[in-house]
Amino acid sequence: MRVGIGSLLIGLVFSIPSLQAGSRGEPLMLSNGCINCHGFEGQSTPGAIPSLAGQSEIYLYKTLAAYRDGTLKGTIMNRVLEGYEDQTLRQFAEYYSGLPKGPSGTTVPQAHEHGERLYAQHCSTCHEKQANTPYVKGQNARYMRGVLKDMTTGQRAMPEEMASAILALKGEELEQILEYLQCCSQETLPR
Repeated sequence: MRVGIGSLLIGLVFSIPSLQAGSRGEPLMLSNGCINCHGFEGQSTPGAIPSLAGQSEIYLYKTLAAYRDGTLKGTIMNRVLEGYEDQTLRQFAEYYSGLPKGPSGTTVPQAHEHGERLYAQHCSTCHEKQANTPYVKGQNARYMRGVLKDMTTGQRAMPEEMASAILALKGEELEQILEYLQCCSQETLPR
């Protein structure tokens, strides 16, 4: 009986955003529902779900708010974030931005050297130096392909700079960049 009541109380706490928002200083407890998809410590496994660890706090908050408000469509994120207050979204963003994204600077396999050069030439200026863009090294290629598809079909907004960068790439070059970026994580993230 006590196990049933305990389970009910835990479910209740995680289903009512206003109760969560009142729990200042407990970002890990707030983010426990995120672990199922985005992985422990914000590092998701390869697939269609992004890693959140080490992303810019500004970018994370902006993205979470857009999912909550419905201006950014997601398969489940709109429903998950419905009803969350700004304070809670800021706590999520602060927590995940503070997690280590995994060491970078590892040796890149020769097969990905061309992708590394293309990334440095076309992408790194924004994705490594601007707080309102996601850090993409170590991100799942499958997830990034989905985001790019959403951008090219109008499901998501594409910044002008990104549209110009993508237009400058030839055929398989974008795929080489995505494979390079994913390879960064496969060698550096804990398994």
